[in-house]
Amino acid sequence: MAIYANASNQVAALKELYTGDDYMKDLVYKKNPLLALMPKNESPSGFAGKYIPVPLIFGTPQGRSATFLNAQNNQTAPQLASFFVYRVSNYQLVTITNELLEATKDNAGAFIEESKLNMDTGFRNISNDLASDLFGAANGVRGQIASIASGVIILVDPNTVVQFEVGMSLESFSIAGNTYTSAGSVGYVIAVNRSLGTVTVSTSQGGAAATPAAWSASFPNLVVQGDVAYGAHAVQTSQLKVSGLQAWLPAVAPVSGDNFWGVDRSTDVTRLSGVRFDGSAETIEEALIDGSSLVAREGGQPDMCFVNFASYAALEKSLGSKVQYVDVKHEEADIAFAGIRIHSPYGPITVIPDRNCPAKTAFLLQMDCWKLRSLGKSPHILTYGLEGLEGLRIGNADALEIRIGYYGNLICNAPGWNCTILLSQ
Repeated sequence: MAIYANASNQVAALKELYTGDDYMKDLVYKKNPLLALMPKNESPSGFAGKYIPVPLIFGTPQGRSATFLNAQNNQTAPQLASFFVYRVSNYQLVTITNELLEATKDNAGAFIEESKLNMDTGFRNISNDLASDLFGAANGVRGQIASIASGVIILVDPNTVVQFEVGMSLESFSIAGNTYTSAGSVGYVIAVNRSLGTVTVSTSQGGAAATPAAWSASFPNLVVQGDVAYGAHAVQTSQLKVSGLQAWLPAVAPVSGDNFWGVDRSTDVTRLSGVRFDGSAETIEEALIDGSSLVAREGGQPDMCFVNFASYAALEKSLGSKVQYVDVKHEEADIAFAGIRIHSPYGPITVIPDRNCPAKTAFLLQMDCWKLRSLGKSPHILTYGLEGLEGLRIGNADALEIRIGYYGNLICNAPGWNCTILLSQ
């Protein structure tokens, strides 16, 4: 019995391009080193259950003394904590018109060729978002408004211009303690000047440049619409985005009343929320060495360091003829990243530039403490109960919708063996 090309088998043929590791190498990992090198559990049960408990011992039991009676009377239990980390979801939709299906119904190859651009860019968009979130504080902030006039936003950090794309639907909001307050209006990106570090928005999609109502430096945080829940965030489960490095290793030490995945980290701020080191008065090389010494004192053995490109260039220049280059290869995908090797008390550390890293910040990581856990690959084509890809008919359009996404989060089982370093440049 002959089987003719139709919506089902053509879309299924398209799916074959996005299985295995090749698409991850080309679309997801190529320019996102932290995302590529982060240890992962992407098995179908990689994030099974409602949440994942991340237990750790941050204090030894007391009950020791040279005097027996004192040892007996002063016994305490080991100091234990367990982060109960929930999954978050993220979605990227790709629409394929029925006209394209009709025009190529006798040639699945033509369909694949015409559709691949939409799928490739869809994968790239959601993977870039995940790569950004891995550095973030779980609040979805892509950049901050220093000033805005006639729709033109001057960013607090011009380097964050890499987080914006034409067509984005943005909201601006303020953060006061654990309360997030929206400016109440949406801005649509119509232009990005990557040389000047400015973003131009309109009050309508594709409209003329204009400042959305209430947008100002009083509501400085810019986020893609739908990436943040407004109101009081008493618990981490209110956050809609991945808890990245700035969430696990905050630049400001947590205070009493902190609630990070159910743990008040003020009990032992270093072991529960990482080491903080101000190296802004030193050269970058000195800051990294001193920061690694503090981590070594705590028992950590960092092996990777991530900085932005400006800090990486400054380090490279300061080292001069002493610079030592090294390639770091991904264990599964055929891809490598170039870095600079420096030496620390517990061995070499590879410094790698990542465009998503905040300015004047270094994250000194012991990589075996971390894991990106998800239900299947992050990202992958979502399916709904049937084997293979399903193209979903759109009720109000002559088209099929393909959904790309992931369900997961980042976990760390030893924050105190990692460090956030403030750099001079």
